[in-house]
Amino acid sequence: MKKIVVILFVAIPVMVFSQVKPSIPKAEKALRENKIDEAKTIIDATTGSQEFMVDKKGQPTKNAAKAWYMKGLVYAAIDTSTNAKFNALDANAFASAKEAFEKAKEIDPKAAYFITDPVSQIPMLTENVNIYIAQKVFNKAYIEYKDKKNFKKAFELTEQTLYYIPNDTSILKNGGLYFGWSAEEWEKSIDLLNRYVDKGGKDPDAYLQRVIIYRDKLKNNEKALEMVKDGETRLPNNPDLPKYELDLYVKMNRLPDAKAAMEKQIKADPTNKESWYYLGVINSELKDFPSARKAYEEASKLDGQYFDAAFGVADIVYLDAKEVKKQMNQLGITAEDKKKRFELDKIYVEKLKVALPYWEKAEKLSPDDGKVLDNLMAIYQDLDNQPQVARITKHMKTLGLLD
Repeated sequence: MKKIVVILFVAIPVMVFSQVKPSIPKAEKALRENKIDEAKTIIDATTGSQEFMVDKKGQPTKNAAKAWYMKGLVYAAIDTSTNAKFNALDANAFASAKEAFEKAKEIDPKAAYFITDPVSQIPMLTENVNIYIAQKVFNKAYIEYKDKKNFKKAFELTEQTLYYIPNDTSILKNGGLYFGWSAEEWEKSIDLLNRYVDKGGKDPDAYLQRVIIYRDKLKNNEKALEMVKDGETRLPNNPDLPKYELDLYVKMNRLPDAKAAMEKQIKADPTNKESWYYLGVINSELKDFPSARKAYEEASKLDGQYFDAAFGVADIVYLDAKEVKKQMNQLGITAEDKKKRFELDKIYVEKLKVALPYWEKAEKLSPDDGKVLDNLMAIYQDLDNQPQVARITKHMKTLGLLD
């Protein structure tokens, strides 16, 4: 958010007037001298004067809009002051300031400025004054958020900040990502993040946050999926959004849709290893293991160090051995069953030997992965490779995976 230097408040002792007359210049002077209580008294008298604010035809006078604007400035000062005495002048100063600013805008909607710098006599654009006020309001929000952990109040002040600078992408993003999340303002957080995205914001966390809120907090998978697709359109190279798309399709039992989405992404960019990997995951869920293996292998070709893809291939190759082992476990104790078990055991050993290199490759890529070590342990045990069993056992104990 831009910062500007506007000298409005300088500490000078308060003077007490026995009689208050309408005067915008006097209210402005008192405000600049940080006599906020005096400024309030004068500006209240000014905007409360029928003679000053309304002409003989019942229309606002030429100074009415500026009077309301000055009242907005005075009450904004009450709202943002660090002096508790001034804060006590109006318990709902933001609402009073907002009402006054809106009245000024209603009377003169085309005005670019209402006041001038007292030194340079250069007009102070309303837009720049709003930035200054917004900074002071957001400073209060940050203190409530970081120091006081009053997340509801921090979010309320963030919304007030956005009254002054509604298009500021920094506040929109932080309000949706952090302040709204901590305050558990899910719907409002979504609104801020949507506005951030619509203003061209590119922070991927903002896109992911929308998905997470809809999926996990609002339990609306359809809207979460809508956010994923919107994000994929705006951030086509984001590696995380396809993961959420896959997760949502699985949760919604829409695996064919998930497969189609991944195939579309692969067609658009066949060099994207993530798309190939997730196509493998989807095909695995669909029990199409040959297609799943092919997809995992394509991902591995693109990146020989891609652990997840290597794990996927190893897991599928291991299925053949597991199927044989399942058949063996279903046999009884008759002579015929024993003979068949003996024959199946030979096949089982050969299947294990086929699967082993894939798991050994996975171990090289991720030596501490618990699932890899579990599977290697089982294979080595069934192949009666005791030195390797001892090695794996020792390593798993070191990792705390075995007692």
